[in-house]
Amino acid sequence: MKSYFSTSYKQNENGYIEILLQIIKMMNINASNREVNDFLFEVGVNLANKHAVKNVDSLSGLHLEINDILTKMGFGVCQIEDADNHVIIKHHDLPVIDDGDFKNKWLQYFSVIMCGLYNSWFRQTGAPVELVCTIKEIIAPSDAVFEFKRVK
Repeated sequence: MKSYFSTSYKQNENGYIEILLQIIKMMNINASNREVNDFLFEVGVNLANKHAVKNVDSLSGLHLEINDILTKMGFGVCQIEDADNHVIIKHHDLPVIDDGDFKNKWLQYFSVIMCGLYNSWFRQTGAPVELVCTIKEIIAPSDAVFEFKRVK
């Protein structure tokens, strides 16, 4: 029996999505949009602290490190591009849900979690506090574009 569980049993990634979906739906009903966003951003910050990037000395090194962490977490992958005075993060394969009425809100809220992650990962590499991760675009069903730049 032990052999079965150690080799054949695989965790269902959708299990954590279902739990998170229900939590976010309840928060959406019981709190303001700003409160939900603030809370989910902090969730991303806490996840980044738990899954910190190693010391990297280049944007390409950070890109590889982040993708390694994202893959292990089941959160998709990203492309990071230097755009002169800011960084563009193209994120692919965010977790998708089947709930038709909540799909757009889900993608928006999960993107806020990702902003918390990216913001913290860049801070861990020495980025100044004046630079902040923002959602530039959400592309259904599972992609988003973020910018890490100075907020005026």
